[in-house]
Amino acid sequence: MTEPHRAEPPISMTDLPIGPSARLKQNLGLFTAITIVVGGVIGSGIFLKPSQVAQATDGYVGLILGLWVVCGLVSLCGALAMAELSAMFPRAGGSYVFLNEAYGPLWGFLWAWAEFCVMRSGAIASLAAAMAIGINRIAQTAGYEVSTSGDLAIAITSVVGLAVVNIIGTRWGGFVQNITTVIKAAFVAFLAVLPFVAIGSQSVDMSPLWPDAVRVGLLIGIGKALSGIMWAYDGWAQLPVIAEEVRNPERNVPKALLIGLTLLIVLYTSANLAYHLTLPSSVIADANNKSPTAVMVADKLMPNFGAKLTLSMLVVSVFGALNASILTGPRVLFAAARDHRALGPLRSVSPRFGTPAVAIAALSGWAILLMVGGLLYKTVCVDMWGFADKRLYDVLTDYCIFGASVFYLASVVAVFVLRKSRPDAVRPYKALGYPYLPALFVVSYVAILISMFIASWIESLVGLGLIGVGAVVYALVVWSGQRPKRLSAR
Repeated sequence: MTEPHRAEPPISMTDLPIGPSARLKQNLGLFTAITIVVGGVIGSGIFLKPSQVAQATDGYVGLILGLWVVCGLVSLCGALAMAELSAMFPRAGGSYVFLNEAYGPLWGFLWAWAEFCVMRSGAIASLAAAMAIGINRIAQTAGYEVSTSGDLAIAITSVVGLAVVNIIGTRWGGFVQNITTVIKAAFVAFLAVLPFVAIGSQSVDMSPLWPDAVRVGLLIGIGKALSGIMWAYDGWAQLPVIAEEVRNPERNVPKALLIGLTLLIVLYTSANLAYHLTLPSSVIADANNKSPTAVMVADKLMPNFGAKLTLSMLVVSVFGALNASILTGPRVLFAAARDHRALGPLRSVSPRFGTPAVAIAALSGWAILLMVGGLLYKTVCVDMWGFADKRLYDVLTDYCIFGASVFYLASVVAVFVLRKSRPDAVRPYKALGYPYLPALFVVSYVAILISMFIASWIESLVGLGLIGVGAVVYALVVWSGQRPKRLSAR
């Protein structure tokens, strides 16, 4: 007979089986935690994805708004479930720790590998590409045209610059996050109310709101739309990754996730309503439009000035989201390296700055390689082989969001697993609406994953293939003689 599991308190900083030099300081308060949620989510998606969503859904405004609300609520259900795990295990790594505890070290390692190869690096590359789009559009308003190589140089420079900022100190990265989040959240709210206050503006006819019948083509289109919308909401899971650096994480992490995602649902839905009140769906969905939807809306309501303002805010918004990814993503590599000696320098903390400098540099470097690879994909598959034309930005987002969604799903399922395997464990926060809201997330994400795979199967397979390679890498790490232990087995 096996010994019954004993109730255990949540992991605290002083309980961690690691040396002092490998611990990270608790420098982040509740406000910064909220700005990491909001700022990590609001990036390029709300500016660049509405046109993709309108194209995919044939411009049915009711369907479009409904998808934005549903995706936001599904994300909220997942965040509230993951908050329970964050309160139980307030340690750097987020889902790396949760998956390790629920399923064993292989799953935790695959998450860290996927974050490095697919998800966080892909997000960094996508956001950097979006920054290049925004700066290019600003240059065009001044009569200049930035070349493809120039776009790549802008993207690489932005990643390198923010990597340096976050290596210098977490406080600096948090400061950048606070400032950019306040600016961009205020601007998205401004866009949402602009049609109602602009002098002389007239709303457009939004009918028909819903399709008369559900067709196979529309269902596939909804899959493409979901990919874009889920990308726009992606980033809420970044906060648990840095729970170790949040003061009073048992209280502040759940609170920040609830406040942040509720605010995001309101902002995103309101902004999309404003877009469709200002421009016909046919204009928003027109593939020939080179300007982001938000820019066209602002230009119509504030001629001459609106486009430049919105493009500037796009750059600020993406800059903040890019900073959030570079701030949080390396903590997953750092957490995995603390459990696997074979990962070597990735677990080191800079004695001068107190940050995981090597992990930051490694993740940023791989993201730069992804940008170069994405450009090669576009050149070969689109320009030479005639695949469906996609911007580098869309190639990268479709590549990373499918892999991310697989692990978000597994992380929320871990709540059910740990409730059963460790029923007496101390839970400072319990998931709101358990088991119904977490179950809703699971069912919804399964449907979303199926839809996204059908709509973007090439990018999805590439992402899954790289995740699969992680199992081989894990075998090599274990073969090296360093088997990781679960946190509770100490």
